[in-house]
Amino acid sequence: MRHTFYIVLAAAVALSLTACSDDDSDLNQLLADNASSNSTTDTGDDETGDSQDEEETIEIPDIEFDYSALDEGTETYGSDDNDYVENSSFKNTIYFTYNGDEVTYTGSTDEVDIYEDGAHITVKSDTKSMHYVLTGSSSNGSFKIYSENKFKLTLNGVSLTNPIGAAINNQCGKSLYVVLADGTSNSLTDGTSYTTVTGEDMKGAFFSEGQILFSGSGTLDVAGNYKGGIVSDDYILFRPGNIINVTTTGGNGVKANDGIYIRGGVLNIGVAGDGNKGINSEYVVDISGGRTTIISSGATEVADSETTGAGGIKADTTLTMTAGALYIKSTGEGAKGINCDYDIRFNGGELTVVTTGDKVYASPKGIKADGTIYITAGSIFSYSAASDPIDATTALEIADGYSTLTSTERLFQISY
Repeated sequence: MRHTFYIVLAAAVALSLTACSDDDSDLNQLLADNASSNSTTDTGDDETGDSQDEEETIEIPDIEFDYSALDEGTETYGSDDNDYVENSSFKNTIYFTYNGDEVTYTGSTDEVDIYEDGAHITVKSDTKSMHYVLTGSSSNGSFKIYSENKFKLTLNGVSLTNPIGAAINNQCGKSLYVVLADGTSNSLTDGTSYTTVTGEDMKGAFFSEGQILFSGSGTLDVAGNYKGGIVSDDYILFRPGNIINVTTTGGNGVKANDGIYIRGGVLNIGVAGDGNKGINSEYVVDISGGRTTIISSGATEVADSETTGAGGIKADTTLTMTAGALYIKSTGEGAKGINCDYDIRFNGGELTVVTTGDKVYASPKGIKADGTIYITAGSIFSYSAASDPIDATTALEIADGYSTLTSTERLFQISY
């Protein structure tokens, strides 16, 4: 849900961009010809033109979490796509029911080894085609698994809090298919400190060595207190139907080493804590559907002579958006909305970025790429209260055919 408030800004703008137009015309002139009448645009070039000073009224969306489901239509996928649980068979099922400090289990238990420590369950499996179903609740419980094979995990109305570590800890490097059972509410919470095992990672309330592939139309709430929320040492995929809400104070909201792919569903991420990001990928971020909302209140973290900014999305390579809606609000000092080490490609969808933090140790830019920002379709609104709304180190390339284009010192807005 987004509301609107207004501010008055005195803008002094000088913007140098690269246009992707048939006649290779100067983008500053394109801005002058197409900017809204209430915006301030630099109409001169760097050598002969002076920027205009003008008081302008900017309509700033107030970004809030929206927990309602989306009507996303029928999902299509290939019959050989391993990212989809529907393309695999899981014939051995074990049902785990949590009840306070106890867990009962039934089903194909002869296929695995199960170890109990109160409501902390560890499964060791060499068997293929395993399916685990979790239900019930525990304020002192967890589910941990060792395996060499991909498996399916259905969350069927389960609530787990692990005071000393991850609520779900997958030590298998293969595909983890997480199904949020239709109509169910599920929650996972880590503790305020971790008891670790030598040689093993445990980086968040929901941690996996392998891919995490979400499906189903249930709801999942994840709270990271000591570390991150949902973390994979491989990649993470979100599909239509998911409603996933992540809050963290100890780390990143959603973190993956090998990419984050949002193909649909509802994803709400609230992040507090200096240096923390809503989404952090050491590879790509790819958005092709759904509705993602990120609200970050973390500020800049300065340690060992290095400055690490908080913010909405950090991609160590590229970010691509082709469809869906993405809303980002970053309020901390120096916190950026989107920050990519390489290119950003915006080929469709709706993107709204608002950064309101001060500029002290870092610049709270709206959209930043160390490479090129390409814009070909969709709509973008990017506002920064104290720095650039959009910043591309190499070039900003805008395709012809847009209906509106506004660029000022604090606002960049375009729609096709």
